[in-house]
Amino acid sequence: QERVDRFLKLTNAGYQALYRVNSEAQWLAVTDVTPEHDAAVAATGKAYAAFNGNPAIITEARDLLAHEKELTPLSVRQLKQLLLNAAEGPMTNPDLVVKRVGAEAKQASILNSFEFKLDGQKITANEIDNKLQKSTDLEERKAVWEASKESGPALKPNLVVLRDLRNGVAREMKYPDYFSLEVAGYGMTTDEMLKMLDDWMATLRPLYLQLHTWAKYKLAEKYHQPVPQKIPAHWINNRWAQEWPDLVEAANIDKYFEGHSADWIIKTAEQFYTSLGFSPLPESFWKKSDLYPLPPDSKRKKNTHASCWHIDLENDIRSLQSIEPNARWFFTAHHELGHGYYFKAYTRPEVPYLLRTGAAPGFHEGVGELISLASSQVPYLQSRGILPKDFKPDMNAFLLDDALGGNTLAICRESSRRRRVARNGVTRQPRPTLTIPPPTIITTLSRPCLSFN
Repeated sequence: QERVDRFLKLTNAGYQALYRVNSEAQWLAVTDVTPEHDAAVAATGKAYAAFNGNPAIITEARDLLAHEKELTPLSVRQLKQLLLNAAEGPMTNPDLVVKRVGAEAKQASILNSFEFKLDGQKITANEIDNKLQKSTDLEERKAVWEASKESGPALKPNLVVLRDLRNGVAREMKYPDYFSLEVAGYGMTTDEMLKMLDDWMATLRPLYLQLHTWAKYKLAEKYHQPVPQKIPAHWINNRWAQEWPDLVEAANIDKYFEGHSADWIIKTAEQFYTSLGFSPLPESFWKKSDLYPLPPDSKRKKNTHASCWHIDLENDIRSLQSIEPNARWFFTAHHELGHGYYFKAYTRPEVPYLLRTGAAPGFHEGVGELISLASSQVPYLQSRGILPKDFKPDMNAFLLDDALGGNTLAICRESSRRRRVARNGVTRQPRPTLTIPPPTIITTLSRPCLSFN
């Protein structure tokens, strides 16, 4: 145990230092996209991989795990995490790792700097979302939806290269493919993961089919079209079909956000957590986060997907958003701060740096989605002064809206996505199909909400 304690003290210190440097570089690259910042990401990524994938660290971790029964559970978890980290960039094959780091940086740069265009004119992600929310012209909707997917062709060539490189680094550490490595982060095998997802799909299928049937009839009525067997993706207000919003008129509360500011949205989200007894976010959060849309004439480019970052695995927590005063961003802000407060929850001395990325990757999204759902409840909205005190909700309507906007669709989508990943070895699809068939939902290209590294 003394040997492992010395080893873990050294590796935790090195890991935290390089994690911070790498995160700082990536933060600059997503908030101010320039060739210089992209180059910095590639450089820090190589240094980060050189440490995590050091053959000496791999060998020592494996040797110590050979005596697992003699070690504390906390030590064992850290050693296993070291090997998972190493598998992302094993320096037993440095040429492969350098290529992978370069390809990741290139892919991120393409996505971060991508400018959407509609009829040859620049259009922001928020403008795309707003048009999909308001337009009833199917030709316009299709054009807007297709504009939102044009990043796919730009990303596709390098994505295929990246797929092979990701599979390559995983195989270097004896995983059959990159999907197996990702699943190992949950402490599961691919067979166990796929069985769990299949079980979820089987359990939710009856409900999903009912929701799908109701939605396609509702959408056909809205657009004065015949009822389709499969829902055209551009009929859905959410460009990723992550949720099917705005179909239940009695649960649409957007008008109640009129008169509020974007700053009020994020400050109210923080108050949700402080009202539960959590401490306020650190002052650095407000100074260093990038929370609002860029001005139309801004020369700076930034990634438009909401995310939350634990820069130094200590108290430097930041969020990247483009908040506008509407219901969508109200719920998103609560979701993102769920990540931030989860970061805060395990930033304490008894949790080693190696374990401060959470119990499993899905936990973070689970926390975020739980709070997002809580923030949409009528009593909370009334307590924040959004809904009037005398508001009489149609509870069936709100429950239906929750079902169309939340976990049922998310589980079906994620189950379908992971099955495709297992089959194809690609972690993100370059371009979605145009229709949403039962019982699966289209998978689209998007950055993960949470940025770990």
